[in-house]
Amino acid sequence: MDKNIAIKLTKLSELQETDTHLNDIVKLRGTLPEEVYALEIHIKNLSETIQEREMVLTNLREEVVSKKAFIKQAEKKLQQYEAQQMEVRNNREYDAITKELELHKLDIQLAEKALHTAYGNIEQEQSNLEGLHKLLESKEADLVLKNEELQVILQASEAEESALHKKRQEIIAMLGEPLYLAYERIRKNVPNNLAVVPIKKGACGGCCIVIPPQQKIGVYERNKIVLCEHCGRMLIALEQPIDALLFVS
Repeated sequence: MDKNIAIKLTKLSELQETDTHLNDIVKLRGTLPEEVYALEIHIKNLSETIQEREMVLTNLREEVVSKKAFIKQAEKKLQQYEAQQMEVRNNREYDAITKELELHKLDIQLAEKALHTAYGNIEQEQSNLEGLHKLLESKEADLVLKNEELQVILQASEAEESALHKKRQEIIAMLGEPLYLAYERIRKNVPNNLAVVPIKKGACGGCCIVIPPQQKIGVYERNKIVLCEHCGRMLIALEQPIDALLFVS
């Protein structure tokens, strides 16, 4: 048995146990972190939409003020042209003033139509904004509740999780970067995130496929790190090395 390899195998096993424990803690949170994140994004989008609609509403109100001023000015000019029409000296002047009167009346009609449309749009925007504000309040209330629930869970496991992360860093420092990177690569490529598994009843503890006798002896001898031929996981032995002889015939 290579003592250095045996120590690293023990540390790999400890690292796997630590990561499994951390995963269990994360699982206890369920979908709460994702739900909180989704609510935060939804609230952000709602807030931006409200700002955009409020800008539209402001522009519509400015348009109303502008159209009212235009109509007032046009009506004043209309009165002036009507007064001038009573003092014309010939048909040419009369026709010219009449044409100006018609144009101003048309401008007033168009402005009044635009004003009516703007009033309708303002009413619709106000209704939409009211609905958006109510929805925003509802989502913000949901976020508060979800955050409170999440914080309770996080605080309950904070000390334990911190201790596990500290232990994890200590193990990684002892393993060295190449072995740790190999561990992480395997862990990310297997369904249950188990990169280090024991031999159970002569089979790989990850894929449950029987380990060949010669490979099994290599695991028990602990002279090198042995990978499962089928799933690629790192294999460790829970039994004493002498027990491996019972599996060889």
